Amino acid sequence: MQVFIVQALGYLASALVFAAFYMRTMLPLRGVAIASNVTFLGYGIALGLWPVAILHALLLPLNIVRLVQARRLLSDIAAARDDEVAIHTLVAALHPRREEKGTILFRKGETGDSAYYIATGEVRLPEIGASVGAGQLFGEMALLSTGRQRTASAVCATDVVLYRINEQAFLTAFHQNPSFAFALTHLISKRLLANTARLEAALAAAQAGAPEPAAFPARVAAVSAGDPAQ
Repeated sequence: MQVFIVQALGYLASALVFAAFYMRTMLPLRGVAIASNVTFLGYGIALGLWPVAILHALLLPLNIVRLVQARRLLSDIAAARDDEVAIHTLVAALHPRREEKGTILFRKGETGDSAYYIATGEVRLPEIGASVGAGQLFGEMALLSTGRQRTASAVCATDVVLYRINEQAFLTAFHQNPSFAFALTHLISKRLLANTARLEAALAAAQAGAPEPAAFPARVAAVSAGDPAQ
């Protein structure tokens, strides 16, 4: 009976390893790998196959850690659907800058080499009549677009404390942190949808014969070019 149980463990462990190769997603793969580690560990100990037992004793905690990391990553991505871009770890190594009201951070048409994160205060984007405030990221589209041009100017509407994130740090976080990349993509999508709605409303007002604001042509051009916070 004992021999049968040991043999059954061996067959089960082999079947689990075989099944792991058919897993297409990470969570099921890690779960099956953990199960195979446990069964192979029991099989190796029962038969005194110490190389097998030692190997799976080492692989077991590794697979558990990877499973926890995968779950945490999925949780972060799910949270990023509703939250602002979480870049606290990115700005933790940067020094805050204090800018006075009226300071021009960049002008429309300039080449962008950085994004900005606002700690306190408000920044105005005059060409499109939009503002960004504390906890918001802006200027990122210039780093992700081929032309790398600012589509609007940025002027401090109040005294501001912000962080300047250079291109290298920004792109490194984008490539190495999937939750950051997902949240950023979500943010850009929301802003592009807002741009589309703003442009449609402006064009509808113009076609209806409504009085045209002085800044309307520039505003339509800026909105057509991209994100309002660039």
